[in-house]
Amino acid sequence: MIRLYLLMLVILSQTSSAQNMLLFEDFEQANLPEGWSQATLSTDGGWLLGHHENLSSEYWSIAAHGNFIATNDDACDCDKSQDYLIMPSIELSGQQALALQFESYFDGDELFGGQEKARVAYSLDGLNWQTAKEMAGTNDGNWDSQIVDLGFLTEETEVQLAFQYDDDNNWLFGWAIDDVTLYEPEGLDLAVASIETASNINTGELITVIGKVSNRGLEEVNSFDLSWNIGGSTYTTAISGVAIPALSDFSFSHPDLLQVSSAGAFELQVSVSKVNGNSQDHNPDNDTRGLSVQALENAQLEVGGLLRDYIYYHPHSAAPDCPIIYVCHGYTGSAQNIMEYSGFNDLADEHGFAVCYLQGSNDSGGNSFFNVGYAFQDNETVDDVQFLRALDQDLHSRYSLSTRDIFCTGFSNGADFSYLLACEASDLVKAVAPVAGMILQDIMDNCDPEFEVSIFEIHGTDDDVTYYGGDPNNIDNWGAYPGMSETMAFWTDLFDLSEISSESLPNLDTQDGSTIVADRYSNEQSCTEVWLYTVDGAGHDWPGNAGNMDISASREIWNFFAQLCEEPVSSQNLNPEGEAELIKIFDIMGREASEAQGELRFYLYSNGHIERQVRIY
Repeated sequence: MIRLYLLMLVILSQTSSAQNMLLFEDFEQANLPEGWSQATLSTDGGWLLGHHENLSSEYWSIAAHGNFIATNDDACDCDKSQDYLIMPSIELSGQQALALQFESYFDGDELFGGQEKARVAYSLDGLNWQTAKEMAGTNDGNWDSQIVDLGFLTEETEVQLAFQYDDDNNWLFGWAIDDVTLYEPEGLDLAVASIETASNINTGELITVIGKVSNRGLEEVNSFDLSWNIGGSTYTTAISGVAIPALSDFSFSHPDLLQVSSAGAFELQVSVSKVNGNSQDHNPDNDTRGLSVQALENAQLEVGGLLRDYIYYHPHSAAPDCPIIYVCHGYTGSAQNIMEYSGFNDLADEHGFAVCYLQGSNDSGGNSFFNVGYAFQDNETVDDVQFLRALDQDLHSRYSLSTRDIFCTGFSNGADFSYLLACEASDLVKAVAPVAGMILQDIMDNCDPEFEVSIFEIHGTDDDVTYYGGDPNNIDNWGAYPGMSETMAFWTDLFDLSEISSESLPNLDTQDGSTIVADRYSNEQSCTEVWLYTVDGAGHDWPGNAGNMDISASREIWNFFAQLCEEPVSSQNLNPEGEAELIKIFDIMGREASEAQGELRFYLYSNGHIERQVRIY
């Protein structure tokens, strides 16, 4: 048992006043911190350390916050009614006041009749736990700062504190914790605790900046200035006539409305100043809080007599003529949902491409879908290939987008639609990346693309929705479809490709129960590539979000698209005879380049032949 009595004295401001900090933990290490422990009934290990990419799941996406600790019921659907994250024992006798402060990500949601709960608990004997505070969920997609008054424990010795998550013995979501601070509050200290404005907003929409400030000191707060800033413009309002007690929160709504006119990523900052008329309070470090905001075009386009919905994101980092990736959700899914769990917006910021999430229409059963001709949907007539063509034309008329670097990816039904595009829109899409997808047998039988389309499939061997081995007899009523080996053979035969490599990818997460084998096919006459990532032991998942955690499917997909060379290749005339002149040399990113020793280059000739070479002189 570790005693943390007066563990450290940290100066939290530039003034002579100080806060007596007893404990601080930021969870940056790979294992539970020394002295911390946990108790759980779950089968997934309970509270796990990591970051938002490997601790999120399909229906519970955690916002980025560096390394943190979380318990995720959505990912395991197991018993998390007794998930305790227990802090080291601490002696508190002699303290004048006590507060617990931490960053929290908790929705407080309900599902299937269950209501998830999050509590700060305490124990005086290490066995019996009582509730110090039950947390209210925010369900706004943002982290917020919480404060718990523990002054009633200041005369106790050997106290243990814990964070307890309770899934109500149902399939629910989870709780994430970071930057835990136990301290003795003093003086005047007003902090911006949360910004509850949505992190995804629509361009042109008027948005109210809302959130909470928290009195972290012992003096009552009666007035302060509240400001928000974005893109260099600052708006300030004076708030007076309030009475915010010590260790209490106050909800704010700024009167100046926020409006972002163009798509992209922005940093919204909210700050407090002139607390009780002072130029600054005792701890200016927590006077400002930021929120990363992504402005999206959430719009409609009339196609084929239907109003079709989509979400478009064009980052500031995108250069003129940037690539665009279309992303398609699964059956019954939504554009919003796949935008959240795929993380393509963050990749777009990082690499400078545009991304558009298509929303399917509703079938006769009221479920959202993309029409690929499933057996049970033989009465559906909506033309989603026409939708994509019309939307692409509209976006190209309004934004500076590449006319060649046009890609599509999707999950499940959206993946199946990607295969349909490879057959019927090869003049438009350069490559597709289906995840957990299949190509219906009748689509394959009639597939005659004008141009070669590169293919990258990611598929789990234990997929119980879209079988890795196929369903040639249409047992499930989707329609007959081949397995992955037959699908890859179809494309490689069609484009005259041969296997260039087969390798096992590093098993970075040994707890996910799956590994990946990567098979890649190409030839020397074209830029076309066909890849298959077989995820051995994984199900119907988007790797990096659920199931396999060795890769991020989204990042692998972008890397695949980015390394493809530029020129379209006719599937009818790959190697015409006759004299050929060198037309162009380009690099692995498709950019025109000169020869370079030791680097891969593609040589395009006048007869359509493309040669790959690495010069060694």
